[in-house]
Order: sequence, then structure tokens, then C-alpha cells
Amino acid sequence: MKIVLLVLLTMSQLLSAPAYSKTREFKNADGSTFIAKARGNQHLNWIETVDGEILKYNVETKNYEYAKIQDRSLKASGVKYENNNSIRARSIGRVNKIEKDELGELWQERQKEHHLKTKALQK
Repeated sequence: MKIVLLVLLTMSQLLSAPAYSKTREFKNADGSTFIAKARGNQHLNWIETVDGEILKYNVETKNYEYAKIQDRSLKASGVKYENNNSIRARSIGRVNKIEKDELGELWQERQKEHHLKTKALQK
């Protein structure tokens, strides 16, 4: 049983990888586009625009939306990202901008949780 578990853990590490972080074009449901980079890995991921906005994809609306930290997770806020319209969209949607240090803390927390789970499973 331990061998099977060890093989599964090893395979999960081989299949995990950081996001493809090259700058590229993303498209919202209405056809509008913007330039951004994918960030993160399998534990925490997001889209970061060239103007520093942190976004999450909303599967239901098929839009990239301003991200928010809720229940120690990064989630779509329901407010669609539009090029050069961040201040207006934030004020209408009442969405606070995520600070880099806040995102960094959440990132470290996710990495630590994964590390602890992996250690526990290896015992």
C-alpha cells in the first residue's frame, strides 16, 4: 500500500507545473480582448494583466473577472475586467484591488498546505 501511495505522490509531482507565463491575449465572452500572463501553479493560479490587475476566469459568465480573496481562496468577483476601465469597474462592483503582498501570503499558505499534505501521506 505504501508503495502505491508513493508512486501516486511521485506522479502527481511530475504532472504539476507552473502556469505558462508568457504574455498573451485573453478573450472575454463579449469578444473584448486584453494582454496578460497566467501565473501560479496547480495550488493557486490567476491571470495578471500588464497594468497589474489580478483576475480569475469565471466559468459561468465565461469572463475574466477581478479576483478577490474569500475564505482563504482566490475567486472571481463577478465584475468583468475591461481594458483601461479598472477604477470605474471597481467602484461600481465594490471590488478592492488585491495587493501583491496579500497574494504572496496566500500563495505561501497554499504551498505550505500542499507540502504538509505530501509529508503526511508519505508517512
